[in-house]
Amino acid sequence: GMLVNSVSITLALQASVPAELFILGDTSYGSCCVDEVAAEHVAADAIVHYGHSCLSVPSRLPVLFILGRSPCTTEGLELGLRSVFPDPHTRIAVLFDTQYDHCKCDVFAKISALFGNAVCSELVIPSVQQGNKNRSRGTQVITKCSRTFCIEENTSLADYSILFIGPENGTLTNIVFTFNSCVCYSYNPNTQDIRRESLAVNRQLMRRYYLVEKAKDAHIVGILAGTLGVQSYLSAIGHLKKLIRNAGKKPYTLVTGKLNVAKLANFQEIDVYVLVACPENTLLDSKEFFQPIVTPFELELALNPSRQWSQTFSASFSDILLGGELHLELKEPSSQLQYDVSLVTGKIRSLGVEEKGNGEGSNSGGALVAKEGTVAVPKIHMAAAGAECPS
Repeated sequence: GMLVNSVSITLALQASVPAELFILGDTSYGSCCVDEVAAEHVAADAIVHYGHSCLSVPSRLPVLFILGRSPCTTEGLELGLRSVFPDPHTRIAVLFDTQYDHCKCDVFAKISALFGNAVCSELVIPSVQQGNKNRSRGTQVITKCSRTFCIEENTSLADYSILFIGPENGTLTNIVFTFNSCVCYSYNPNTQDIRRESLAVNRQLMRRYYLVEKAKDAHIVGILAGTLGVQSYLSAIGHLKKLIRNAGKKPYTLVTGKLNVAKLANFQEIDVYVLVACPENTLLDSKEFFQPIVTPFELELALNPSRQWSQTFSASFSDILLGGELHLELKEPSSQLQYDVSLVTGKIRSLGVEEKGNGEGSNSGGALVAKEGTVAVPKIHMAAAGAECPS
């Protein structure tokens, strides 16, 4: 990785600027995120982030993103595009991985020469003034997955195919799930292969819907703080606590650092986890874990009666918060419980908070905190759930 070159780069920069420089390793939550916690340990005034980024908005410090410039080989691109898009009038939205953003103009020039209806995306970089320089009259702006592009006003996103230029990574997974109404392809400049990514999307979405049903069945929900630096992560945790309490369930908050099976296995009383993390780290395959792990959007699908299942999907927790693109107001819980049948167990389940004169209807969320490398469990009263905490 870049760590081997970090010392020489820092020494060269130190000789040119009066500021004091520190080298920060990758955050334990994901190398795509800005590690503001480590920066605050050295009282940093600003951060320079090198390498791949999820482009999540930092919560406190100003950040300069140096995204890298990987070579982009396009020899196999033209032949591959002609084979998967025989119609030259096909509408294509071209999205780039951050490492290939530097050459997007040259690559897109080759694509647009073949397909006149192709559109090119721009990265939405935090702290950079965004303008619609490619927008013309009669177009509409689409902004998803930290990328923005314009499509014709009389068309919909489903009329476009998505072409991602980059390797198989978290960005591609996020794009495939978010643009699930489109046919998605990827071109890997390293292997010069173009492939369709949408073949397994429906099966994966059904797997996510199964997790939503498991969240509906849960009595105790663990909120995993998978980031301490993305803007509004505390607001997201507060929003989820209210959502869980309104559904008559118990929320508990955990800060565990890097997730693994062993850490989460210590909390056997928790039925399902919701992970508050950046969009590229929130879509975990939880098959190895003892409890399901869902995204904040999926938990809203499970517990917010106002949100209905549709093709719409978002891995960004900011979308469901106040001011977000997919925000729906949380209604105050009705005193009358709502009942339905679980599609997983076949049993009747309830949703809501039942009023009780002695105040037992209120759910107070505790906090379980596990520091990196250790698992610590404070005293938590779970008698109402009929369970005891591990010692």
